[in-house]
Amino acid sequence: MHPNFHNLMEDIVLQYVDTVMESHPYCRCEICRNDVIAYALNHLPPRYVVTDTGRMLVKLDSYAAQFRTDVVSALGEAVQVVGSKPRHT
Repeated sequence: MHPNFHNLMEDIVLQYVDTVMESHPYCRCEICRNDVIAYALNHLPPRYVVTDTGRMLVKLDSYAAQFRTDVVSALGEAVQVVGSKPRHT
């Protein structure tokens, strides 16, 4: 039996990725978007949860100003890196 775990950082990054990408003049195609997401997730700490209580605690933590700043900052860096050398061209 496999445990039912999930990295909530994925959900949080997905919540902000489009807004951050729209604020930069780089490509927003699906390939670049996925590369931005992967880059950001690789530069942010994972937030794995197993229980509903764990999910709620991480979601509450995600509303803290510093937490949001870290996610948006990682996404901004990801957009710059991916945008400067997109894989699709």
